Amino acid sequence: MAKEAVITLKDVDVRFHEKNRDVHAVDHVDLTVERGDIYGIVGYSGAGKSTLVRAINLLQRPTSGSVNVLGEDMLSLSAKALRGERKRIGMIFQHFNLMNSLTIADNVAFPLKGLRPKAEIQAKVTELLQLVGLEDRANAFPTELSGGQKQRVGIARALASDPEILISDEATSALDPKTTSAILDLLKQLNETLGLTIVLITHEMEAVKQICDKVAVMDEGAIIERGSLLDIFAKPQKQLTKDFIDTTLQLDAAIASVRDQPAVAHLQGADQLVRLTYLGASTDQPLVATLYKDFNVTANILFGDIQILQGTPFGNLIVVLSGSQDNIDRTFKYLADNDVQVQHIDKEA
Repeated sequence: MAKEAVITLKDVDVRFHEKNRDVHAVDHVDLTVERGDIYGIVGYSGAGKSTLVRAINLLQRPTSGSVNVLGEDMLSLSAKALRGERKRIGMIFQHFNLMNSLTIADNVAFPLKGLRPKAEIQAKVTELLQLVGLEDRANAFPTELSGGQKQRVGIARALASDPEILISDEATSALDPKTTSAILDLLKQLNETLGLTIVLITHEMEAVKQICDKVAVMDEGAIIERGSLLDIFAKPQKQLTKDFIDTTLQLDAAIASVRDQPAVAHLQGADQLVRLTYLGASTDQPLVATLYKDFNVTANILFGDIQILQGTPFGNLIVVLSGSQDNIDRTFKYLADNDVQVQHIDKEA
């Protein structure tokens, strides 16, 4: 059964004038996010991803197109109704945006001031600080906290109005890798325990790899590729997507290192330097042994990596295949029949 769409953008276009130039920030984008998704939108700086997500709650009003969030046509709402709908969409940011003059508890309580009884607000703040693991820092001030703790406060504050959607706009970009991983784990936990739908904006494919179900790749204001996390990693179609993935998996560095190895410098006859990418069931096959036993082709492994994506094994091997041209051709057909992707690597780059 299909899941409910909670965000539907259709033909969204955003243009504005900035510093004596016209900017086409978002180029006719369609996007659907279903309830319970952790949807990653990845792209380099200037790709338009932050502008796109700001269109979801109309912090950036589109030049054209339609925006439907949680069943509401956002562009048709009055200013008062829009303020109400925005409470259903939490946001966390790279720079935390905390008020240094307020305690942690008061920062979290700030969105609720005047909207609920004082005792109810206090109970909600206590609940949220426990949720993000900061119950012992309620009376501290932001200047006393680490970057990761500040972002946890930002998350707690974003959850104060019980939103159904949380937008994370480069929220881990200012954090070190270990802290980033901990914050991403927290977001995944909130997704699972609260049923929170999360849109994750990032320029780091590593963040997408850690927690996202689906991913869209943006470039120059357009979504150039989208799909499930597994499909994007196993079968990327666009060069930009491939570059993101190779950098994340450190395959670009591995290939550069492999090119310097003697086994590559002195390829003989029909020898082929290739990268094999395999997913799920195909990782259970004894590929190297099968190639030698059935096709008399030797696979000299120069690099190997296997990771788990959404509980599914995902592996990459860089190998030199040695044998007759006919046997190597038969090997390539066997690999294709078993859903193993083959990428030929030039010795020179």
